[in-house]
Amino acid sequence: MKVSVIVPVYNSEKYLRTCLESLVNQTLSEIEIIAIDDCSKDQSLEILREYEKKYPTKIKVLQNEKNLGQSATRNKGIQVSQGEYIGFVDSDDYVNTNMYQTMYEEACRNQYPEVITTGLIFVRDDYYLETNFDGLKRRKGRIMDVLKTPDEILEESPSACNKLFRKDTIRTHLFLEGRMWEDVAFSFAKMFCANQILSFSHADYFYRRRTEDGVSVAGYDVNPHLLDIFAVADKIELEVRERGRFQELERQVRFVQYSACLQRVVEILNWKISEVDKMELCYLMSSLIIQKYGDFRKISIEELSSRVGFLELEKINDVLRREDNLEQISLQEKLEYQLNNTKRL
Repeated sequence: MKVSVIVPVYNSEKYLRTCLESLVNQTLSEIEIIAIDDCSKDQSLEILREYEKKYPTKIKVLQNEKNLGQSATRNKGIQVSQGEYIGFVDSDDYVNTNMYQTMYEEACRNQYPEVITTGLIFVRDDYYLETNFDGLKRRKGRIMDVLKTPDEILEESPSACNKLFRKDTIRTHLFLEGRMWEDVAFSFAKMFCANQILSFSHADYFYRRRTEDGVSVAGYDVNPHLLDIFAVADKIELEVRERGRFQELERQVRFVQYSACLQRVVEILNWKISEVDKMELCYLMSSLIIQKYGDFRKISIEELSSRVGFLELEKINDVLRREDNLEQISLQEKLEYQLNNTKRL
């Protein structure tokens, strides 16, 4: 088996058939699709069984005994996978039918790099579903030498779904379970620890943004899992240190940590809470970032603004100017207390 594609499924009946059709019609024949139902409450499991019956040599359906969440479900799929490379697809997304053949064949021509990445496009519902991309020329990928050109990694998407990971490189370090933004930790840790990355710019992975969800609506509600981002940032550094590369890649690792954490500060700025609570949380969160990873204000605002936003960074810096004594309180404890006691509007 050349490629295993792991699909965690939870209440995806509306889009699941589209996802599965794009996988069973892959031009790469030596592929297994491991679809794992995470105790869906809709008809998702029935749809999976339907496809398993129709494509018994391609689809393997598993069912969790209890709801485990996406990370634990992905980890379960990794353990039973047989492919040389492992890929992940979210059950409401879909992919180009040439995607895995192109990625695998070019990997063979380039001495089997640890990570292969391709283009990811955000779509509204089924916008590109009927678009035929076969007429577009599929170019050879570009090899990145991680230690020679590490800044190139910073241009890659944090998603795990537009990538293939060589299985022998991910056996011991799996997805963080029970945390949000687990893709950031998994993808960047694996890329920083790789020797080479094969990168394509094809229109291959279609990441669905559902119209009815309202793209930014979720950002307006208080997120009780806000502090998960520090576990994510710590995970990246831990794996790079274990690989013995932190000294060589410290600047790039810090940039990813700053970007990921500051994006959560920007999230706070959009919450429906009082301005007093908002400013307090922003101050505490930004101060904790500085305590843990160093002062992000030493990086040029132009560089960070590409990930965080120029106006947002200015606002964060203004909040931090109110006081500069970061060492005399337990920021983690105070931030947790403030987050738990923030008044929703």
